[in-house]
Amino acid sequence: MQPTLLSRSPTRTWIGHLALVGQTAIICGGYVIGRHAAQSFDPLFLTGVRAWGSALIYLAMLPFFYQKNWIQFGWSDMPAAWRRRLWILAALGVLLNQLLFNWGLRYTTAATTALIYALTPSVVFWLGVWVFRREEIRWPKIIGLLTAYAGVVLALWHNLLHSEHGWGWLLILAAVGFWAWYLNYSPPMIARIGALGVTTAVMILGAILHTPTLVVGLLRQGEVASTIAWLSLGYLILGMSVAAYLLLNAGLRYLSPTQTALYISFQPIGTAVLAAALGQEPLTWQLTIAAILTTGGMLIFRR
Repeated sequence: MQPTLLSRSPTRTWIGHLALVGQTAIICGGYVIGRHAAQSFDPLFLTGVRAWGSALIYLAMLPFFYQKNWIQFGWSDMPAAWRRRLWILAALGVLLNQLLFNWGLRYTTAATTALIYALTPSVVFWLGVWVFRREEIRWPKIIGLLTAYAGVVLALWHNLLHSEHGWGWLLILAAVGFWAWYLNYSPPMIARIGALGVTTAVMILGAILHTPTLVVGLLRQGEVASTIAWLSLGYLILGMSVAAYLLLNAGLRYLSPTQTALYISFQPIGTAVLAAALGQEPLTWQLTIAAILTTGGMLIFRR
């Protein structure tokens, strides 16, 4: 029995939608609020603390997960091949993705980060076409992708005009690439041990991989950060790495993966509005059109 398939029924889909609205709001907030931590802490220190902070929370919740039978396999119960794949997923999803995300967010805007991350399904698609050979190229998808890519290009123009450091988007794009590989590699393990089991294992293993990152970051971190910066780091840990994942799993219990994936399309608009409301970046016509193009393009792509 897979935890992601429990209790899915048309009469209770509102629970799944509510969970994913909350998850989308948390992610949008992470792009905006997380910039305080990204700009205040050394990227290695930030990533190491975030990885270990998240892992300790998941370790604390493990007894509850086992009690509820949401995690059905212990580490020693898994075949060696399963453990190897989990290590690979930890390297892709935590070691590389989070380090590049935290580093890139330091040198780009929150809205541009959200726009690029909204393209994740398209990167998964192209990997499915060229590497895994399980996707077919169809014109409706291409039209949607071209529309979304036009929005990202416009956002990059906006980023270079309104940001002192405009090239962080390259690090964000690389982070999305590793996240897309993670999404392509994770389904076999999710089918075996469930989405929550994979998330918990990946977070803990990712923290182990980030131990050298944390040590080096401690040596590199110079000045003492402000209280706001520490609160921002706490949001990345509790919001982005814990609450967002748990809400995603809750959404998957009542909605299909396709319905769930639609919510990522609304992150660019939500992030742009939130960043403007908090005075972090101006809501210019370039950014507004870019968010509309990217959101509309990805909605067309998923049809």
